[in-house]
Amino acid sequence: MVMDVVPDSQTLHISKLRKRWQILFLQLLATGSLLTIMRRMSDLYGSCSDTFVADAGGTNYWCPSYEHTRGLQWMSRNSDLVIPDYLSGVNETGFDTFIAPLILCFVLTIAFVILMSRSDKFQKNLKRGLSLAVIAWIALPFLLSWFIGIVTYGGLYLPIGNEDPNMDHVLLIFQPLKFIFELVFLGIVFAPVLAGLMGIWGLSKRMLTWAAGYFLMIIGIHAMLTFEGVTQAVDVGLKPLPAQIGEATLFGGLISPLAFELLSIALLLLVFLEAGLAVITNLEYASLLPEGSKKDPEYVNQFNNVLNGHLWHLIGIMALVGLTTAMALEFDDFLIGFVGALEGSQWSGQVRESLELQLTYGKVISAGLFMVVIAGGRFVIPWQRVTGFVETNIRKLTSREV
Repeated sequence: MVMDVVPDSQTLHISKLRKRWQILFLQLLATGSLLTIMRRMSDLYGSCSDTFVADAGGTNYWCPSYEHTRGLQWMSRNSDLVIPDYLSGVNETGFDTFIAPLILCFVLTIAFVILMSRSDKFQKNLKRGLSLAVIAWIALPFLLSWFIGIVTYGGLYLPIGNEDPNMDHVLLIFQPLKFIFELVFLGIVFAPVLAGLMGIWGLSKRMLTWAAGYFLMIIGIHAMLTFEGVTQAVDVGLKPLPAQIGEATLFGGLISPLAFELLSIALLLLVFLEAGLAVITNLEYASLLPEGSKKDPEYVNQFNNVLNGHLWHLIGIMALVGLTTAMALEFDDFLIGFVGALEGSQWSGQVRESLELQLTYGKVISAGLFMVVIAGGRFVIPWQRVTGFVETNIRKLTSREV
């Protein structure tokens, strides 16, 4: 029996929808995926190569890896940092280096969400106030120090190029520049995290796509700078991934540990984007409905079915994508084993031991062959009927009348 009256807590108003467990689950899922991506990226791309570290001959070195404390420590050896150590995590080790910056990211996200709920006039006034504060930070310490120096030393003088370092007041202007450079080192790791959190909880598609694009850019730059042909010409000290994908030893011989690490980052990126964009898309749809439709039982049931169906699709499709990708990466082994079983010769064993098949580009070729086989399977397997049967049963489970 379809309900005639929709409870106030179940209407399609944005303030009510943001408290729904499905919406909160998607936002928490996107947040967890984002933080896990950061951790996995740090484990894979957060260290310099052993050769570079040995050639540095000490601890005062830096390479463009996905890590923030090394650059800040390098700056701290030349001068004091503007950002306190307890906020940057410089003096911590392991995962503790992430805790304080992550807390700061969450605090800034909460402030951003509160700011977006205020009026346009309030936002403009706040932006103007912050701009004036930055200008005052750059100019006032310099001008006040110079004025006090003129009074102390009894005459006008240039604030630069003096023998007495206390009379070189222009150095105070460079404090904000040091702060910006420190933010750059922190931003290597935490800029996409902050943008992603603001996109998830502030409902911004632009920030979500920027965060995902940043992670892809880091992966692409690292892959390019650690390519053997590039490292022979210019070695910037990044730690390269192994040239061989390795033997498939996980999940019953389905995938290798290195491939699983890379695949997990790809899947986490997909889950982060899909879950975050799903929240924004569904809330945008609800906000465009007429006021009367937001309380209509038919519209409420339809919205609930779409939201529940999206959760089922998200779990099912991500699992299917992971399984098919793992199978694609090991498609060469399957072909060799299949041909070897048919022929019963030593050819398959000799090809299996070939080094080229274990190289990254060999895996890419085998994955491409797998995609060709799957694409050709559409002429044999009625995929539309299969997917239609699955979707129909899922819809029956999620659209039971209350």
